[in-house]
Amino acid sequence: MIKRFAGVLVTAGAFVMWSAATALAQTSYPPSPHSTTSVAGAGGGNEPTAFTGGRIGFAVAALAVLLVLGLTASVVARRRSAHAAS
Repeated sequence: MIKRFAGVLVTAGAFVMWSAATALAQTSYPPSPHSTTSVAGAGGGNEPTAFTGGRIGFAVAALAVLLVLGLTASVVARRRSAHAAS
């Protein structure tokens, strides 16, 4: 049971790092030495909003589904093993 939870945690952590690496790869680092108060896309009108990183909407939804499936599988397996032991 501990191995299963550890596997779920490691997989979830790897997924988070993967999605964060996608967002970080699209930024310019280190930041420029001159400070600015303007935000890209904040001019109003028909301009899009500022770009903040990778598009992870699908990835977050997939993570949520996998998390629910993993927790459900863990609970079902625990109940089956408790039922088989009695």
